[in-house]
Amino acid sequence: MSESMTINPAHLSDSDWAALRAFVESAKSRGEVVDVSARVELLSPAEVAKQLGMSRSTVLRRIAEGDLAATKVGTHHRISLAEFERYSHKLMRQMAEAKATDIEAELFGE
Repeated sequence: MSESMTINPAHLSDSDWAALRAFVESAKSRGEVVDVSARVELLSPAEVAKQLGMSRSTVLRRIAEGDLAATKVGTHHRISLAEFERYSHKLMRQMAEAKATDIEAELFGE
């Protein structure tokens, strides 16, 4: 009986690691071979846009401006999950800094 399991090591909890160990132990007890492969999770500009609450054309502009790294697959842009997370955190930081500046100006009249 062949099963498959897909995991993202960057986001594994302790219980996920336990499930992975149990999966491998179960395969071992049945004399099965476990194949392990790695791949880069790629997102389309539309998927990134939806997650960030912006338009697809804005995402494409950010790619063209070099703010968001992407690779070309044929004629289509693809953004790695790691790059999406980096860019998302950068946007959140910028919004927090802008809000802090607004609050300071309100409090201190600057």
